[in-house]
Amino acid sequence: MNMNKLLSIALAALATLFVAGCDGGQKAGKAAWGDYVVACGDKDLYIVDAASSTADDLKVVWHWNLDEARGYLTDQQMHYSRVMDDCKPVDGGKHILITSSAGETLLLDIATRKILFFARTPMSHSADMLPGGRIAVANSTHEAGNSLELYDVSKPDVCVWKDSLYSGHGVYWSAQHNRLFVLGYKELRKYSLKDWETGSPSLELEETYELPSVGGHELSPAEDDALIVTNHEGVFLFDIASGSFSPFAPMEGKPHVKSLNYDPATGRIVYTIAETSWWTNHIYCLNPDKTLTFDPEFRLYKVRALPDWEAVKAEMTPPPFPGFDVDPSLRAPGTNLRIFDDNIWQYDKETVPEAWEPLGLDCRDSARSVGFAKMVADHKPDIVTLQEYSSHMDAHLAPKLEALGFTNSCLEDGSWNFTPVFYDSLAVELLKVKCNLYTPKTFSNANTKSFTSAVFRHKATGKVFAVLNTHLWWRPEKDQPGSEMARASQIRLMMSEAEMIKAEYDCVVFLMGDMNCEEDTVPIRQLLDGGYIPCYKAATVFGDDHNGHHRCDPGGFSAESSRKGPDRATGALDHFFIHNAKGGEEVLVYYCMMDAYTLPLTDHYPNFVDVRL
Repeated sequence: MNMNKLLSIALAALATLFVAGCDGGQKAGKAAWGDYVVACGDKDLYIVDAASSTADDLKVVWHWNLDEARGYLTDQQMHYSRVMDDCKPVDGGKHILITSSAGETLLLDIATRKILFFARTPMSHSADMLPGGRIAVANSTHEAGNSLELYDVSKPDVCVWKDSLYSGHGVYWSAQHNRLFVLGYKELRKYSLKDWETGSPSLELEETYELPSVGGHELSPAEDDALIVTNHEGVFLFDIASGSFSPFAPMEGKPHVKSLNYDPATGRIVYTIAETSWWTNHIYCLNPDKTLTFDPEFRLYKVRALPDWEAVKAEMTPPPFPGFDVDPSLRAPGTNLRIFDDNIWQYDKETVPEAWEPLGLDCRDSARSVGFAKMVADHKPDIVTLQEYSSHMDAHLAPKLEALGFTNSCLEDGSWNFTPVFYDSLAVELLKVKCNLYTPKTFSNANTKSFTSAVFRHKATGKVFAVLNTHLWWRPEKDQPGSEMARASQIRLMMSEAEMIKAEYDCVVFLMGDMNCEEDTVPIRQLLDGGYIPCYKAATVFGDDHNGHHRCDPGGFSAESSRKGPDRATGALDHFFIHNAKGGEEVLVYYCMMDAYTLPLTDHYPNFVDVRL
């Protein structure tokens, strides 16, 4: 490309600002380039529908917070990932490469919300995906940084090659030229791949180009033969063929641009610029002109155009209702009560199991309690029921739940049990609670098998409802004869308790917990025959059919279901029922929470119901 071609690009960009109209070149039925953007800063990453957003109404369609990686990343890795400074869509937009100036690089899968790769990268500011599953990372000014590093996705945290680079800020792989371009403080470099098919790949420096002025910051494509480069003083086009720079006409002389995305076909531009110290809370769009505004408390750093959000979204599990995938605290329309339930796996030891050490994960209560508190904080239920809740976990989790406004109703009873019912006193008033330990001990290992009954008045509606939370005996009949009938007896005790509550309050009853038997067994058939309706069947908005059980034990964890059947009726051990809904109470949603970060927390998937009392 010559200087005349560069000038043509710049003039075309200026012209389209005036003639393309408000659709920015969008074709009917298909999202145009830049209609969806990825924005990041601090610990948060957003996907925004830029085309539908206005200055006063930001349309967030997907949100991810670093805390979701807890359990996959160690506390130290979480610390190093806390300040996102780039969020580059790669692999056709299915994954996002996140760099943190605090010192970490992550590869995030949008559909599963799972971390696929991590590496300690001091003051990392930019990364890109190279052929063969390799990742190049540019690190800025840090005693262990000032470098260009190469990684393999299959080997997290292992740097396979390194070169010095002062104030590394930009990395871009050009498939057209089969070259890697890297931006530093005062230079742009071009590298080729070397020994790429071997186990010891590297990069070979071919050319170094001096920037028009210092402070290289943004590096992104302009078209196949040109790159966008920004520095302290302005925005430039770099012609790959001639190795020359020229001002980028639409933004000539604009200083401190932190990120810029340009589509030469339409002249559309999306960018961020430092407005408060090094950050902003605005995204600026040209062609059409638009400003997107985030919360002033959010320190937004970079924005990236997302190639094909609709294709990515098609691979995601649909949310139970619109908006829930963005904000898990959002409830189905009409909901005035949310009950959250989970067996949290009792592991009281103060040592990390040997099998967990290579994973870099901590399954002790001190670490897992943070994940459980996050689930409650994210979903904001009114009632929380737990099983396998030991006094050891209580020491770690209770203060976190109290800080979120929850009280353990079992403290009113005065006796310890492993099946507590927590409640938000702003939403409900506790009327009565009773803790019931199952006997004999033959079918209640270490006194962990019990049920708790609690009666509440809902403050907003005045309606009374009961919650019965249980953990039944666990051994299969073949391993311990009498186990099936023991579970049946334990359920009959609960049903008797429910009858007494109905006699006193004549209220709706919710019964849930880990019952260690499937729906088509004698214990559960008692409930079905007694008029108890599974909430996943009663739900009028969304009834989740997922199984809800997987491996998580001292030997490790897995996302693969360990249940025998393909659906809830034939495979689930965790159950949730509604009974005696004579007042018109309605289950709107039954949801089995399968977020990846929950996998190392417990062998059960948490579940909840949204109810209209």
